Amino acid sequence: MRVAYVSLLAASLATAGVSAAYSIPRPPFVDPASNKHNQRVMTPNDLGPQIPFEGKPHPPSNNDAGGNGDLTISDILPSQRQVNIFAGLTRDISSLTTRLESQLPSSNTTLLAPLNSAMQNLPRKPWEDRPDDTTGVSAESNENKASSNLRRFVLEHVVPVSPWEEGQKVKTLWSQENDSGNGGREIWWERRGGGDSGETEKKVIMPGEVVVDGVIGRVGNGEVWSLKGVVNYE
Repeated sequence: MRVAYVSLLAASLATAGVSAAYSIPRPPFVDPASNKHNQRVMTPNDLGPQIPFEGKPHPPSNNDAGGNGDLTISDILPSQRQVNIFAGLTRDISSLTTRLESQLPSSNTTLLAPLNSAMQNLPRKPWEDRPDDTTGVSAESNENKASSNLRRFVLEHVVPVSPWEEGQKVKTLWSQENDSGNGGREIWWERRGGGDSGETEKKVIMPGEVVVDGVIGRVGNGEVWSLKGVVNYE
């Protein structure tokens, strides 16, 4: 991956009409003079339609509302404006692009895409080092480290199964690729509220209780879920 992911992200956001509210950050090793972006504040009119989260995910079908078995996640992701900051980050990870384009059953995916608002509120940018980083290499001065950090952030949001059943514990694509023999980190989703609780039912990604905002795409090779937060981002 190259520093070009910054300009790639800028171009994709400019095309979609997103927002100075998410100021496109640059690692310090990028020359600021070569990265000028024209941005504007995103309004509610910029957000695309949402498919209500109907509860238990199920196999894609042409009979589903918003579903199309002939399309892939890669086909629909650029049109989902409410998550296009995250979508822009996926495009320079070639292995993920291939997966999201694939119609092989083994490539079925549930993509957990944080809303633009969640991305805007991150305490640090996806390519910046985590507070507990002990590698001794700083992303501020090392392009490969920044690229690795970005890759981890994105792949922590890729669940390599679809449909994804409630309570089904699955390793994210990052955990699968970096399993050191200790079992790897697993995530799952649960329902909260509803029934006699008086609270509106919601779905949360565990651990961390990240609230699922909705299913914004259902196609032949999986689903795209929008999140009100981010996964595993200590």
